[in-house]
Amino acid sequence: MTGLFVMLLLVILLINRVLFLYSGRFLTYRTSTDKKAYEIGETIKVMPVIENRKPLTLPFLKVDEYYDPSFSVEVNSYSLVLMPYQRVRRIYELKAAKRGLYHVEAATLKVGDFLGFYETYQEISLKVPVVILPEKKMLRKIVIPYHSFQGEVSVKRWIMDDPLMIRGIREYTGAESQRYIHWPSTLKHDHLMVKQFDFTAEKSVLLFLNLETAKPFWKNPDLEAMENAIVIMRAVMEELTSKNIPFSFASNAYNNHASQRGYYFPPGLSKESLRKYNEILGKMGKVIAMPLEESLKGFTRNRQAYQTFVLVTPGILKEYLSPLRSFSKAFGRSVVLSAREENLNRLPKEMEVYKGGF
Repeated sequence: MTGLFVMLLLVILLINRVLFLYSGRFLTYRTSTDKKAYEIGETIKVMPVIENRKPLTLPFLKVDEYYDPSFSVEVNSYSLVLMPYQRVRRIYELKAAKRGLYHVEAATLKVGDFLGFYETYQEISLKVPVVILPEKKMLRKIVIPYHSFQGEVSVKRWIMDDPLMIRGIREYTGAESQRYIHWPSTLKHDHLMVKQFDFTAEKSVLLFLNLETAKPFWKNPDLEAMENAIVIMRAVMEELTSKNIPFSFASNAYNNHASQRGYYFPPGLSKESLRKYNEILGKMGKVIAMPLEESLKGFTRNRQAYQTFVLVTPGILKEYLSPLRSFSKAFGRSVVLSAREENLNRLPKEMEVYKGGF
């Protein structure tokens, strides 16, 4: 009787061992999220799928999912028993408190046997990207005119001449119509001067986001000002889209998905373009591809394609002043929105200047 019991026990142990050796085979795991981009604080749904693709039961499976430390949960663990050919779908919720590109990093599968004698591990690299967009705010609530005579922020006023609203006089650049020459000022200054009007919508706008905060850029970067500039840029793009004003988007932020340095997209107007640009803003890091001065040179050569140049920047470094003066004369209508206030009083008077009101 004892011999029969021992033989039966050995058979059970052998079967358990054989089943364990096959338990990890034809086992698949994958995960995804319900969408690619989210607002700050929005619920992120992570949806893992585990499938047992064999005619044997998997008696024990423990899953550990590892998320980016910036999420509300860093590790999610759960255990399963999978019947033959069973597929299990689950949904778990996360949140993120700040803008950025994050990942559902990896998962570890721990497979065990019926009797708890054996276990094996499998590590799966996931790298599922999750983009958290910059905070969405109304433009008029986050920037204020630097000069009191500018009035409230109006993107329409940036880009279309209104002969009934003369803002001042500036130098003739060759791009203006001769009928706008202001002859009394021309005689006074001994060179051609033209009327500077208020603006509404006609041609497209060139938006440029500068992320440089120091020289060199990696030395004590002002991350708060950089984030505020990104928030301002999103607000500008949202406002232009709502007013049906086409715009081009460019930035000197480092772009590791293209052969060109930085970002540049030709003029257009669509909700799909806005979605794409917002995702790019969400992914941006603190590395730049080139200084602002170098970027301005390229835009001067292509000025005929745009009515207005809009610069969104963390601040105005003293090294920008001379290049911006030259650029303003060559390009024409220019608007500056700066998260920081320093050096704004040294910008050309022809530029329309706004400061951050965070």
